[in-house]
Amino acid sequence: MAGKPAGNPGKTGKPIVAFALARSVFEQMFTPQTLQWLREAADVRGPVETPTAEQIVPLLADADVAITGWGTARFDAELLTCCPKLRMIAHSAGSVKGLVTDAVYDRGIRVTTAAGANAAPVAETTVAMMVIMLKRMPWLFALRGDKAAIKTIGPIRELRDLRIGLIAASRVGREVIRLLKYYPRLRVLVYDPFLSADEAAELGVEKATLEQACSCEVLSVHGPSIPETKHMLDARTLALLPDHAVVINTSRGSLIDEAALVAEVKRRPLYVYLDVTDPEPPAPNSPLRNEPNILLTPHVAGAMNQGRRDMGRLAIEEAMRFLRGEPLDHEVTRTMLGTQA
Repeated sequence: MAGKPAGNPGKTGKPIVAFALARSVFEQMFTPQTLQWLREAADVRGPVETPTAEQIVPLLADADVAITGWGTARFDAELLTCCPKLRMIAHSAGSVKGLVTDAVYDRGIRVTTAAGANAAPVAETTVAMMVIMLKRMPWLFALRGDKAAIKTIGPIRELRDLRIGLIAASRVGREVIRLLKYYPRLRVLVYDPFLSADEAAELGVEKATLEQACSCEVLSVHGPSIPETKHMLDARTLALLPDHAVVINTSRGSLIDEAALVAEVKRRPLYVYLDVTDPEPPAPNSPLRNEPNILLTPHVAGAMNQGRRDMGRLAIEEAMRFLRGEPLDHEVTRTMLGTQA
């Protein structure tokens, strides 16, 4: 909500912003330019070597804003008693579920996330893998140019004239929808209980049941890890996939029953790309590692280099909006936590 600028003036007469994150993370996320913007508006503290409660409490003692990241200690009631002036947490990573508690919201502390900046690289990776998996590129690499052996690896297709099933119209899901508009003659079916028919029409997609999404030639998972989504892709729903379907998960591993997935891949031709698993990484003896039609990457679909600096920039921009008393663009409310990753 817009209003007068927030903050308690520090020694410089400016509000205080504390980087409550590890120096190693800090160096990945923030550029000299974005840090200069922040220093012009605030008295900046931190980062620390290890963002445990013991190390970040001295920074937060009189801070107005905490900029957090991967590994930052959880803001529980005990920690919050040591930072009585804190009014905002700008998280430079994605999910805030491991960071905030009810005590944060009980205190009226505002929370934002940089997940929006992370959505673009995840969506780009997802659509790229749709093209690669449909084209059967990983299996073509193994042929070493032997054109006569192409018939042994299954159909080679393009990302057009197909049905694409998406699970969840999340930040990433919506970015995938946007990117898919550049590919011709696709029917995009979205399963999301929170997506209205009007919103689906506005996005240019079809609102679908889970079963309808699972009947598509490509199925891509973008839902949160919550009790309601655990193993939503199980033996029953995976059996609905057509032969030679492509399955992509760049969201959370818990959404797929991995034992059921392996059984289905053994039973018939399916092609699977998993950037996330449950647990991460898969156990050394996990059956996922032994199936030639299951490709694994170690949770790298999201921001890794340039994208991380975009996330850091977003967190700083949100902190500066707060300090100026302007509306926040990426706020996470208590209610929203129940439906987000």
